[in-house]
Amino acid sequence: MLNTHPRRWSAVLGLALVASAIGGLAAAAPSFTGDPTTLDWYVGDNATVADPARSDVPLRLYDADGAVVTSGTVAAGLPAFAAADGAVRADDTHATLFVHAAQSGTAAGAWPGVQATGTDRFSGPGAVTVPAPLAGHPVVSTAGGYGLADVVQDFSSSGQGSFGGVYELRLRTSAASKGVSDRYASAYVKVTGADWAVVAGPEAGVEPAATHTTGTAPATSSYGKAFTVRATVTGVSAAGGTVAVKTGATTLATKALDADGIIDIPIGALALAPGTHALTVAFSGTADAAASQGALSVKVVAARSTTTGRLAAVKIKRTKAPKITAQVTAPGVPAAAFTGSFTVYDGSKAIKKVALTAANGGRLTITLPKRKAGTHRIKVVFSGNAKVAASTSPTYKLVVT
Repeated sequence: MLNTHPRRWSAVLGLALVASAIGGLAAAAPSFTGDPTTLDWYVGDNATVADPARSDVPLRLYDADGAVVTSGTVAAGLPAFAAADGAVRADDTHATLFVHAAQSGTAAGAWPGVQATGTDRFSGPGAVTVPAPLAGHPVVSTAGGYGLADVVQDFSSSGQGSFGGVYELRLRTSAASKGVSDRYASAYVKVTGADWAVVAGPEAGVEPAATHTTGTAPATSSYGKAFTVRATVTGVSAAGGTVAVKTGATTLATKALDADGIIDIPIGALALAPGTHALTVAFSGTADAAASQGALSVKVVAARSTTTGRLAAVKIKRTKAPKITAQVTAPGVPAAAFTGSFTVYDGSKAIKKVALTAANGGRLTITLPKRKAGTHRIKVVFSGNAKVAASTSPTYKLVVT
């Protein structure tokens, strides 16, 4: 490709390509005269006014093997190639793909759009390599171009009316000697939720019903403990679509919506670190129900831990150093999360402090300083960390003789 940067055009520039250069080729002069904003094809109702630049040549999408593709997911982007069934303009050698947002009540010539790919040579020396079924067709590679996810994001507030989710793919051809043709081959795709499909055209239909999404969850949970978000979507009349629970741009969990519009979505025990989290509950929408989202807040506290100790011997001579094996645990928390320190006390006095690393798995055998003859009260204190709270072991009796 000679140009890999998407370029957004106003309606007039999208048709005429005035004073622009695509793929290093000079732009074609417009084939109309006068002020376009006074012409029917620019200001008229789309239902009655056709775009004079739209040719009768169909445009199709193909995979890397040259098979026609008519549907896919928005996240995966467009298939490998877009190709016209025949010549858009005689003797042209290059092709470029544009995407325009269909708008009901607005002439197609005024639909806003973007340049979706660079410009590929499809004829002559240096032509782009294509599968055998596409040989000789005006074709452009869509790899690395402007995807449908970008289109949906850019035109989400463009006011498509009853043509919501419908986009027109326009392939224009060009030649070094003639610039870019204002005529184009055309195809329509409709985006519904996370999917897209080729459609015959932007026929006005029933607007998806408005929905309202809310979410509830426990006000407080703890690290290492799973919890449930209950999502309620009103305005839906049948099962379909999904509900995702997100924190920022990160999706924690997704579940298909039931027909009654209420689902419980489990959130993993380790999905959120301790802290207060603003969560979004987002319904994807369907052909009959519009997308919507709600918000909630969940506070996650550090996991409650339990520390224990086991003396190697409960009675020893004063000439020997006592040993104690300390261990800290917490429900649902992996062993590597127990970092910090163990401090061993004899009564109220700290007599030994050791570091606890992820590699220790929450367990250490600690050699203590030699003790004087008598009875000693030994306990272990775990320091805690950001994910696991501090805790103290029971007191253990050590007799030194």
